[in-house]
Amino acid sequence: MSSPTAQHMKTLFRIEWTLFHRIKSNYVFVVLVPTMLLFTMRSVQKQLPLREHGIEAGPLMVSTATGVLLIFSLYSSVTGLYVARREELVLKRLRTGEVSDPVILAGGASMYVAICVTQIVVVVAALSVMFGAMPRQPLAAAVGLLTGIALMTAMAATTAALCRTVESVLVATLPAIFVLPMISGVYIPREVLPDALGEALLFAPLSSTVDLMRSGWTGELTVTETLTRTALAVAWTALFAWTATRRFRWEPRT
Repeated sequence: MSSPTAQHMKTLFRIEWTLFHRIKSNYVFVVLVPTMLLFTMRSVQKQLPLREHGIEAGPLMVSTATGVLLIFSLYSSVTGLYVARREELVLKRLRTGEVSDPVILAGGASMYVAICVTQIVVVVAALSVMFGAMPRQPLAAAVGLLTGIALMTAMAATTAALCRTVESVLVATLPAIFVLPMISGVYIPREVLPDALGEALLFAPLSSTVDLMRSGWTGELTVTETLTRTALAVAWTALFAWTATRRFRWEPRT
């Protein structure tokens, strides 16, 4: 028999799944926009001196695709979801029942997590076939994906705390949408940047996920480096989760 927590998660997932399909514009933002960005970034990356830095196009596109989908399909979508459900008093009503706060947030985000993971698996599989690049460290890629999901969900909860209305979500998510990919190696690999800058940007929030995903196909990270990247991702996730715990609002802001 399923535990109450599992039942609550399933119920919240089913509710969000139903609501998602009622708004057709969701397909445009969650599916079409990231796909267009991937094609655009592929064109940009062709202009970069990748071979001079020993960077393979296939693994690079895998990490780029993962970063883009995590930001657009998961982070921005879940931020909007949290704010919308707060303004509709859904979160407030859920808290009056038996559902715990973490389950409310995780259950609400679970539908977008499922969509994002599905997108990543399909796109990464297609890229692997296109570039003839097979995984060499699948465990590193799996860890990178899991930590990336946790990080983006925690960041979404933190960002939602800053938003007064659903309309303000677009503005609040702009820094992550435009700046985070640039500093985390999603769009431009850090190897093509000056050494000091590239090393400094290793500590950007999403850099560890990008490195772990790419290493999943190149095998370039040692065990120590893999553990270091994982620890950095966990630290960022813990920071955002702690901030969300202190700042997240369950009722409409006045």
